[in-house]
Amino acid sequence: MEIRTSYAADNYTIHVDHGILESRLADYSADYDAVYFLVDRNVYQLYKDSVLSFIDSPIILEGGEASKSFDAFKHITESLLERGIQRHHLIVVVGGGAAGDAGGFAAATVLRGVDYIQVPTTLLAHDSSIGAKTAINSTHGKNLIGVFYRPKAVIYDLSLLETLPQDEVLSGFGEVFKHALLKDEETVRDLMAETRGEITLDALKPFIISGIETKMHHVLNDEKESGIRKYLNLGHTLGHAIEYRYKMPHGIAVVLGLYFTMFLSNEVEGRKIFDLDHFREYFSHHGYPIHKLKSIDEDEMMSLMGRDKKNQSRAATGFVLMKSIGQCHFIEIENTELKKYLSYLKESL
Repeated sequence: MEIRTSYAADNYTIHVDHGILESRLADYSADYDAVYFLVDRNVYQLYKDSVLSFIDSPIILEGGEASKSFDAFKHITESLLERGIQRHHLIVVVGGGAAGDAGGFAAATVLRGVDYIQVPTTLLAHDSSIGAKTAINSTHGKNLIGVFYRPKAVIYDLSLLETLPQDEVLSGFGEVFKHALLKDEETVRDLMAETRGEITLDALKPFIISGIETKMHHVLNDEKESGIRKYLNLGHTLGHAIEYRYKMPHGIAVVLGLYFTMFLSNEVEGRKIFDLDHFREYFSHHGYPIHKLKSIDEDEMMSLMGRDKKNQSRAATGFVLMKSIGQCHFIEIENTELKKYLSYLKESL
């Protein structure tokens, strides 16, 4: 299927199907004088003799968050410049969410901007490849250095998901579940029913499409994150802090962040919006370490959450909470209160 953005200008298409990568890329690359491939090392090893066999001499990116360091960014840009990249050339970024963030940032900055295409290869990247966010990490936190820079296309070849290990599926599922929460109660109920026993890619495919559509709704209406796009950060404020501190996979940390968001929404609203026992049992059944929330250090988490990009003052932390499934709102919580809520969370587990 294809989903087309509807901005006033500079629109792009998200292509989603099996076995489409080479043919779709050929359609786009015909308009450029040269094409440079930035490919995640692990993905290239898996697919260089099959799905990616048409790629010659790619620039290899380190796997995972290692691709988002300053040293990795230097390697990417210097490699592109050494190969003679020009503005009428095309960059194609093949990999998971981290590779997409880093490659997109390189495309946005080398020669002050070169066209690029995102080719997500993980379940998690169905979220990160859409919406024009690019970034690398700082020693002070995740994604603190970056720009908004739209790709020319996103080509999501589902064939590239077939070798995902289960921990990658669990990580990607964190964003799938987030999108379901953003959509409506029926979607959450159906998703949990379909994955009651096991989380499989076959069960997730319709929810992947639904998640892309949900994200597109938010980014089309608020590309630069001044309004409803902030809702896409559901679960990410504490999630990013946990991910950074404990080196936990992104989507797994997001699930822990989502559980805290449910807890916090109940506390702030003063009513039982979420049946926490129900969600805790579901997440724990699938191997998400909800119990680790019991041992987090409140001061460390407060320090890391204080660096969140959504924050508007040093005395409070911005949070996306829920009045009900499908109905979000953004509030700022005084830091003294937030620390108390973290303590209450630990006591509740």
